[in-house]
Amino acid sequence: MIVHLTSTGDRDRCTPWPARGPDSARPAGDRGARTARPALPRDRATETGEAAVNEAATDHLSRGPEIAEALGARLESVLHHYEQRLLASGVGVDDPRVLNFCTLQARAVIEDSLQALGSRRPLERMRSVDAERGTGDGTVSFPYQADWRLEDPRTAVMLLFDVVVEAVAASMTHHPDTSRCTVDAAVSLHHSIMWRFQAALETKTRQMLHETAQSFLENRRRISRDLHDRVGYAVSVAKQNVELVRLYQALDAPSADAKLVEAENSLRTALEEVRQLASELRVHARIEGLENALRHCAQALCAPGAAFDIVVTGHECWLSDDTMDELFQALREALRNAFAHSMASTVTVRVDIAPHETRAVVEDDGVGFEVARRPGGVGLASMRERIERLGGSVAISSHTGRGVFVEFLLPTKSG
Repeated sequence: MIVHLTSTGDRDRCTPWPARGPDSARPAGDRGARTARPALPRDRATETGEAAVNEAATDHLSRGPEIAEALGARLESVLHHYEQRLLASGVGVDDPRVLNFCTLQARAVIEDSLQALGSRRPLERMRSVDAERGTGDGTVSFPYQADWRLEDPRTAVMLLFDVVVEAVAASMTHHPDTSRCTVDAAVSLHHSIMWRFQAALETKTRQMLHETAQSFLENRRRISRDLHDRVGYAVSVAKQNVELVRLYQALDAPSADAKLVEAENSLRTALEEVRQLASELRVHARIEGLENALRHCAQALCAPGAAFDIVVTGHECWLSDDTMDELFQALREALRNAFAHSMASTVTVRVDIAPHETRAVVEDDGVGFEVARRPGGVGLASMRERIERLGGSVAISSHTGRGVFVEFLLPTKSG
């Protein structure tokens, strides 16, 4: 049997309602309707409980200034003790930056907790967190400590709680309710730390979004470089050979036929490069060796009457595949510029591969130009981006009538 509670005026009564079975049914007027249950009358226990909660909240606010004053007087001692506990636990032993970072954050956490306790208001906003977010002085951020062990952050937070709670308990021994003071301090400390976790998460999110955007832009730059250096190179060679065919047609038919074959080969190469770029395939110079690859490029680009000299020293195994590929692309672009624009009689390429550094030079005896007066084009920007991405540098020296000297320096990663 289920007891149904109804209210009539100023008194309550319980009305028995038979349990529903296969043959039972509610009164006709109640079928399909849900019986609204009126709120129970407030009793003294409920009112007493609410009063206790309100009194506890008032006591919490009244205890705040006392806790803040007692803990603030021992702040430096607390931080010193915290440092010692960190070192004893192995946090920051191998890297003083980690220890300094933890101590600075602990000071900010405690000071913000003291401010909240002393103001008799719940913690709403951390001034130091606002500064770290960039809305204050903007001088501090949340740097990721690469040398942290995985357990260090958790250990640092746990030790901070231990040290602060112990300090509050020792400072408030005169208070009639030491345990309540300790709880209040722990709650305020928890709020301050959580604000920092939230701020750190927001900072990390912004950083990841920024890195994603930069990665997108880098991909676009890479595609631009590859289109210019690989597809553009092959099309440029084909164009030069077609021009030479026109020149040789009347004077040297066999040479014209040879240049036409080279133009056809260059167009096939351009088509293959487009297919490879579309499928994200990369062809490395290591397949045939850097010197042979450069020699084939020079043979295809070399104008009639011009000569080239290519020498590669050192072990190519000291270069990673990525470094080899990028260096080859940069040197090929420098060769193309030398044969296409310099009107040089001789182009020289020297590559010295050492265990720790690789030096490559492309030099011609052509017409040259004034570097300061000539803005860099896509080709020069492409060479710089390729080499600088590997941690290297590009230097260009030239004067009108004195040729061009291009030097690449980049670190060699052995292994």
